[in-house]
Amino acid sequence: MKKQYLLFCLACWGISQASQAQNWQEYDLSADGVGAKISFPAQPQKAVVPNGNTTNYNYKVTVGTETYILVASVSTGVFEEGTPQKRFEASTKTAKKVQNQGATKHQTFDAYKGQAELANGNFADARYILAGNTFFQVLVTQPSKYSANSEKFFNSLKISPPVATAGKTTFAKDDRIEVKYNDPIRGEKWLPAIVLRVEANGNYFVNYDDYAESYNEAVSPDKVRPMNMNIEGRVTYIKAKKGETVTVKGNLSQGNILEDLEWAENSSTACWVGIRNVEFEGNHVFYWFDLPKKSIVNITVVPTGKPQGRINVYGFVSFDFTFIPPNLPRCISCEAGFQQWVSNNLPDFTKTSGPQTISLNAVNNRMRVFVGVAGAKGFVSGDYELKIEMK
Repeated sequence: MKKQYLLFCLACWGISQASQAQNWQEYDLSADGVGAKISFPAQPQKAVVPNGNTTNYNYKVTVGTETYILVASVSTGVFEEGTPQKRFEASTKTAKKVQNQGATKHQTFDAYKGQAELANGNFADARYILAGNTFFQVLVTQPSKYSANSEKFFNSLKISPPVATAGKTTFAKDDRIEVKYNDPIRGEKWLPAIVLRVEANGNYFVNYDDYAESYNEAVSPDKVRPMNMNIEGRVTYIKAKKGETVTVKGNLSQGNILEDLEWAENSSTACWVGIRNVEFEGNHVFYWFDLPKKSIVNITVVPTGKPQGRINVYGFVSFDFTFIPPNLPRCISCEAGFQQWVSNNLPDFTKTSGPQTISLNAVNNRMRVFVGVAGAKGFVSGDYELKIEMK
């Protein structure tokens, strides 16, 4: 991830002079996949910025001359190394003046605080906090002086314990984790992995994503931390197991329309032909799960609303956390399930699609499977059940 941090945050939005009345209110960010609550003096704006294996959740509001900013950088794979101090120093490299900086604690987490007079004339109070797989950047800026409300804003940040329980959480077989791994080429990184078994001494025998089984190894609990399962806050993890059927209930209103469907008909993906796009022009809801090697999975979507909607399903093998439709350049294999109709005759959308099933498989290696539940044109809501049957 590029070292933008503090300056990135300020440049992203700028500093507006909007005048608003202060009305402090606590906001729970867990729905975005951020394990924290924080109070703002007014309703914050939100922007989600994917950046490789990290997703930046940016929250900002300006009241009078003061701007309040929280950036939560959540790791979903390899998480860039760097202490709070290093990040603060990188962010204030071009500042006119830096003062009152030093290491501190926020709750039980390592943090770094400081004040900076920025090159654009603004004054910034900052806290940088490392909590498990999340880096928090908490900032208050204004043009002529340091804010008297900084401490109130900083102290309102309540980080949920699950975010930073590295080395203290007990994991079980098939759990998703991240492991601090010393790669001979890429250096020390946090890598996504899955627990194959728990050793008698408490160590975890793991299989790393996208690494051959020859790299499987036992790792001690102090090198393990929970993995953020909700990719970019919009791809929900399903813990599926071989020999079992898992059922998830959902509604199309939980997703969004994909304006661009060209990715689906490209030869490198080949999910469906362009003439069938009309079956996928409604809202899309995303899921993912792990498929063990030598396994077959049947994925079925069943409309359950009254009336039943026109709801379809698609999925592909080799889900890379970085590439989510419509940003999907390629995949190993892709299948789509929808009601068949003759190409010369437009489908009758007053009729339900009924249950739709696709099948995918993994041969020699564990694979990550991406699943999309999609409405046909005009279908942006409707209940459904998604069934994952793994053999």
